[in-house]
Amino acid sequence: MRAGVEYSYGSLRDDCVQDGGRRPPLLPSAFAAELEKKSFTNGKDDKPLVKRLYEAAFEEQFGKATELFYRGLGWGDAEAAQVAEVLASGAAPRLEKLDLSYNEIGDEGCKALAAALKEGAAPSLK
Repeated sequence: MRAGVEYSYGSLRDDCVQDGGRRPPLLPSAFAAELEKKSFTNGKDDKPLVKRLYEAAFEEQFGKATELFYRGLGWGDAEAAQVAEVLASGAAPRLEKLDLSYNEIGDEGCKALAAALKEGAAPSLK
C-alpha cells in the first residue's frame, strides 16, 4: 500500500521504470565489481559480507526461478544482453517462462539472447 491505496500491477511497474527504471539482474561477479566502487557510511568494510549475501541470494533465487517477468521496463539491447549473460551462466536451470515483452529490445539484444539459448542456457525454457 502507498498512502492508504493498494498498489496495482500497473502502478508498481510504473514505479519500477521511473527515474532510470529497474535494472536487469547482475551476476555476482558484476555485483562485486560495482560494490568495489561504493563505500559504507558506517566506516566499516562490509563488502565481503555483502558480496557473500548477494551471491547466496542470487544462486538461491535464480536457481529456483521458473518465471521471470521483465515486461514493459523500457529495456533495450544492453539490458537484454545482461539478461542473456545471466542465463548463459546457467543461473536459471528451471526457467520455463521469460517475459521481455513491451520493451525496446532490438536486433543486438535478440542476438545475445538467442546465442545464450542456443548454447543451452535455461534448458527448461518453453
